[in-house]
Amino acid sequence: MARPMTAPTPALKVQLTDKEKGYYSNLLQQADPSGNNKVSGPEGAAFLRRSGLAKEVLRSIWLLAAKTSNEFLMRDEFYLALRLIAYA
Repeated sequence: MARPMTAPTPALKVQLTDKEKGYYSNLLQQADPSGNNKVSGPEGAAFLRRSGLAKEVLRSIWLLAAKTSNEFLMRDEFYLALRLIAYA
C-alpha cells in the first residue's frame, strides 16, 4: 500500500515587537556580515554558542528553525532560533 504524500512543513512565523525586530536585526548583522540574510552553519553555530546553551540544545533549536536547509538559516529562521534560545 502506498503511503500518502505529505506537504513539507511550513516555516514557523514569529510575531516580533518593533523592539525585538530592531534587536534581532542587529544580531543578524553580526551573524551575517555579508548582508545576504542567510546565516551559514559554522558561523551561525559559533554565533549561537554565545548564548551559553548546551550544544545539544542549540542543535535541536537549529533543526527546528531550519526549514529551508540544515546548512543555513534564512532571516526568519534565524529570528525563530533566537526566540527559541530566549525561551530556553
